Amino acid sequence: MKNNYDILIVGGGPAGVSSWLHLQKYAPELAQRTLLIEKEKYPRDKLCGGGVLGLGDAILKKIDSTINIPSVPIHTFEYRLGDDVFCHRQQNFCRIVRRIEFDHALEKIALEKGLHVNEEEMFLDFLHRDNNLTVKTNRRTYRVKALIGADGATSKVRKQMNLPIKPCFASAIEFLAPSNPRYDTELNNNTAVMDFTPTAENLQGYVWHFPCIRNGKPWMNHGIYDVHINREKPFPNLKTIFSHTLQQRKITSDPSHWVGAPISWFAEKPTLSTQNILLVGDAAGIEPLTGAGIHLSLFYGSIAAKTIQDAFQQDNFSFKEYSTQVQSSFIGKIIQQCTYFSREVYHGRMNILEVMKKIVLAKP
Repeated sequence: MKNNYDILIVGGGPAGVSSWLHLQKYAPELAQRTLLIEKEKYPRDKLCGGGVLGLGDAILKKIDSTINIPSVPIHTFEYRLGDDVFCHRQQNFCRIVRRIEFDHALEKIALEKGLHVNEEEMFLDFLHRDNNLTVKTNRRTYRVKALIGADGATSKVRKQMNLPIKPCFASAIEFLAPSNPRYDTELNNNTAVMDFTPTAENLQGYVWHFPCIRNGKPWMNHGIYDVHINREKPFPNLKTIFSHTLQQRKITSDPSHWVGAPISWFAEKPTLSTQNILLVGDAAGIEPLTGAGIHLSLFYGSIAAKTIQDAFQQDNFSFKEYSTQVQSSFIGKIIQQCTYFSREVYHGRMNILEVMKKIVLAKP
């Protein structure tokens, strides 16, 4: 049994690495006693539109972790519903990155700052013992005081916690294609598109068209998102809708080349912690309206780090207040607001374009 670490982070995405970077910034002595395990090997890709809002970059700047990778700055964000379009124009409203590069760059920054990371190590189970945790992976067993579950939407840590409220899952499909200037005008116009038109086909979400850079060349990240928050409506045929959308841009693609993944969100006030364990990022849940998660995951890391710092100072690892702290925080309020709007929109009580206008024009 290895006992060199007091804190174990499961998952090397933005939420997990952000948790460590915040510890390193504000409690470096704890950061040095922390190990992060990642089941895959960097660089590894994740399904994601890749939009990094200014809030996300602001969080990274605060912890001295600016990420410089190929990206497309977005100055116009289009929200479409049939013939109606709401254009939000704001210089550098966000930037579109590729997660394979973003996550790897974030890990490299953390490594340079002293992060201990084991790649290709998978969490299996844990056992409470003497106010500590015994954590088993596919490689070894650890005895730690705190475990951060940052292992994504289908979190194994969350599953083993047996929480009373289960998360809900949205669905997403993604396909990357070389940019065709005739049909993909977004890159030259520094524009990103969320198209809610398929809500007429029972989609409770949108189709996205985001320009990106892949291997130094212009590409497009196309995707479809469905939250299905209104369970009274039939499920949409995502593959049919997405295929039709691609065909409109003269893209012929075998669905076997598409990437699909669930996205977790909480419909009710969630329990995000138990004794010695807390959840961050997709493992905890993100907002259901757009499914955007990078900036929320980075913010989760700041709350988790502060909670753990307090736990060591007080020698109390119950984490009883963590869920309340998340819900009352900035991201908690975003999640609650977006959950409310999502219900209103997909139960026919609000117009999605009016909702997006409220959100993007609101003061932060």
